[in-house]
Amino acid sequence: MNLETMELIQGLLSYYLSVQVIFSILVFLLGRIVLDVYEAGVYENPKTVFQKTFTYVINAFFGIGPYLNKKFSKYSFLKRKFYMLISIVVQFFASVIVYYVLKSLLRAIFL
Repeated sequence: MNLETMELIQGLLSYYLSVQVIFSILVFLLGRIVLDVYEAGVYENPKTVFQKTFTYVINAFFGIGPYLNKKFSKYSFLKRKFYMLISIVVQFFASVIVYYVLKSLLRAIFL
């Protein structure tokens, strides 16, 4: 594996982790506006292979923000927003840690 391929993998990893964090921030800031669009693209009970695959892909790319919002929906508005803010901060730091751990593992294995 050459250096260009490793940089491509690192770029894709950083893209994936940043999309998760940014979509969580959008759910925090815009709430139902973003979740309505998200839920329009996700099948509630997928039956066909296409529906299951499409739902899996959407959840894999954007799933953490709506998942956390659904988990915190039992709380009041202010508590839900506070918990969502705390989870975004934790998610950001966890994403940075995961990125650097995987980056160093890739460099250790392939270089």
